[in-house]
Amino acid sequence: MKIIILLTLLTVKLVFADVMIVTSIKPLSDIAKEIGKDKVKTDYIIPPNINYHLYEYKPQDLKKIYKADLFVFVGSGEPSIDNIAKSLKPEQRLKVIDIKGMYLLKEEDHDEVHPAVWLDPENAKVIANEIANFLIKKDPKNKPYYEKNLQDFTKQCNDIINYGKDKFSKLKNKYFVSYHYEFPYFVNRFGLVYLAEIEMGHGREPTPKHILEVIQKMRKYGVKAIFTSKQFYNPKTVKVVLDQTGAKVFFLDSMGENGSYIQMMKFNIDEVYKGLSTQ
Repeated sequence: MKIIILLTLLTVKLVFADVMIVTSIKPLSDIAKEIGKDKVKTDYIIPPNINYHLYEYKPQDLKKIYKADLFVFVGSGEPSIDNIAKSLKPEQRLKVIDIKGMYLLKEEDHDEVHPAVWLDPENAKVIANEIANFLIKKDPKNKPYYEKNLQDFTKQCNDIINYGKDKFSKLKNKYFVSYHYEFPYFVNRFGLVYLAEIEMGHGREPTPKHILEVIQKMRKYGVKAIFTSKQFYNPKTVKVVLDQTGAKVFFLDSMGENGSYIQMMKFNIDEVYKGLSTQ
């Protein structure tokens, strides 16, 4: 009798078990959540309030990854991520920069793919489509549900692209300066012009010569805003630029600290518009 009850409980657990998707960073988890909603459990490894390039994985992180039905990671910028992912079965891992149809850019200071692909909503659509394909294969009985969620999220991405392009089309000055070279996907998608960045590559403090060049460019083009996220920012380094140009710092959200993926993108659009409108 006990065996029958145990088998029944196991069967019930299997029937109602949610698909588990774990991602390296929160924005990817937010995208997965939009497609899976209440039929999928989502989680992420790297906290959104830190420099993810320097994160050190913990045993519980690896446990999450290896228990997941799917592990989604960018494949660039996350420390030692390929070494972790290669121990998973191919059907258990999704390397974002390898997805067909992704719009990819190279880093300025080396030949690797720039990791912040999610800051382009067109890329978010491609990622969402790939996650939907996985879920439909894993859970075919709910195919219409996942397709509807994908359709809704795709529309939200299209709407936010149009929202940003419409706002930025009203700007006279579209020159974009950032502390860290963090936003090329965002800048390119919304028709802005990346003029300069203060930091010289990952964690490399700028030389006096480089700072002077940034100041000269900002003066020449009347730039009064410097954009950054708090994860990549050194107030001491940027102070001389602010003093010499009269610019202000505007903090953007590149890791989804301000809510869902779409909320994050809208926040960034509004902040950039506010910053560039002061010029």
